[in-house]
Amino acid sequence: MTKHLKTTLVLSLALLPAASAASVKGADGVTVNVSSPKRVVALNGTTVELIYRLGKQGTIVGTDVTGTYPANKLPSVGHWAQLPAEGIISLKPDLVIGTADNFATPKNTTLVGQLRAAGVKVLVLPATDTGGLDGVKTRLNLLSQVYGVPSAASALTKSFDTTLAAVKANRPRVAPKVVFLYAHSPSDASIYGTEGGANELIELAGGKNIAPFKDTKTLTAEALVAMNPDAIIMLDRGLDSVGGLEGALKMPGVAQTNAGRNRRIYTVDNSIRWIGPRLPEFALKLAREWKKDFGR
Repeated sequence: MTKHLKTTLVLSLALLPAASAASVKGADGVTVNVSSPKRVVALNGTTVELIYRLGKQGTIVGTDVTGTYPANKLPSVGHWAQLPAEGIISLKPDLVIGTADNFATPKNTTLVGQLRAAGVKVLVLPATDTGGLDGVKTRLNLLSQVYGVPSAASALTKSFDTTLAAVKANRPRVAPKVVFLYAHSPSDASIYGTEGGANELIELAGGKNIAPFKDTKTLTAEALVAMNPDAIIMLDRGLDSVGGLEGALKMPGVAQTNAGRNRRIYTVDNSIRWIGPRLPEFALKLAREWKKDFGR
């Protein structure tokens, strides 16, 4: 290689842009400057899923107990509602990404301040329980800015829209009246209200959430019988915790409802409590089941 060629090569390399940097404004109004993060603590399972879908799962060095899909072997920093700053800092992240609802729990309200005081960058994404699928797309776009992969986000958005079109084509003709039961055991169960992921799922799949309240209420036989749902949804692990379908039929009031009499109890993945990228897939499954059971 001639001296002239070497000089030209050196100058060319010097003129190449550095690793792309981005300034991303979080839901808390704080702008975070990031450049190709390599050690990310991703709080909330939906954050983990979105990063995987962007093809950047190799950057995740830790998550909370909800980060079990697609992989469940990531180091855990603890329960999502009570996260220790020390445990997160010990993973030496160059960026912590979490959702506003994660940071709003009573025992997490000082977490962001503690992390930033320790010199850790924190990007706060919008809450998972607001905005439905549009909220998922917003979080996806913010993450695509962090990683510099807008084309991947665009492809995922198109995938969501394709699945949504299939959902709409498979909804039942008449919306079934639906209740979502959240069970820990046969004697410990609640009814989800009209806010959050459960409600988004019901409406998207073509059902009508008939819970007469917004938050979560303890299950009573009287309340459930009065609502008399056509369909009951439970989490996969919730149905397991009560002994399967036969166990669910023994829960307070269930057997006295149309759903119980017709054995129309449906299950969904445990992560639906948070609205994430699999919401369209979950809705499509339910829509098809309801279309079959409640008329085409």
